[in-house]
Amino acid sequence: MKIALLRHGEAEPFAARDAERALTTRGQAQARDTGAWLKSVLAGQGPARLLASPYRRAQETARAVAGEWPLEMVTVDAITPDTDPRVALAAIEQAAGQGDEVLVVVSHMPLVAGLASWLESATFAGGRGFGLAEARVLETDLLAPGLARQVDVYLPGLSGRGSRASRRGGCGRLRCSCDGGC
Repeated sequence: MKIALLRHGEAEPFAARDAERALTTRGQAQARDTGAWLKSVLAGQGPARLLASPYRRAQETARAVAGEWPLEMVTVDAITPDTDPRVALAAIEQAAGQGDEVLVVVSHMPLVAGLASWLESATFAGGRGFGLAEARVLETDLLAPGLARQVDVYLPGLSGRGSRASRRGGCGRLRCSCDGGC
């Protein structure tokens, strides 16, 4: 199974409530760019589902991704910025369909970094933050702490072109050339 963790695109700095912040024009372009990239690396790998936070900026990001790659979209109330990653993971498991091979999860910092850290190392400390509209693809046999490994990452660039880094090191760290013993 592959799970793509995606932070929403750039949003307005202010709104009456944080949950109501909309994507900017740049954020919409970032979301479309990341959606096209996700389609290029994940489409055709089995049944897929798109899970999104109920916050406006995440919903708008998810709709942009779905516009690039038609996916069933499900709103998951428990994947908001301050949700405990353990609670969020349980909600993601519940929202995932039977037989889904690909999950795309659109949420926020610090949750996406916490989820990545929890899935990869079963810890919450030391998680690297996500850039705006950054997607990280993890591979796992089971949605459980410490069992996933990152296999790809994408961050849309300022010019509309993204930067992509693939896992190289034996340890699984991006841009690491070790043989697994670092």
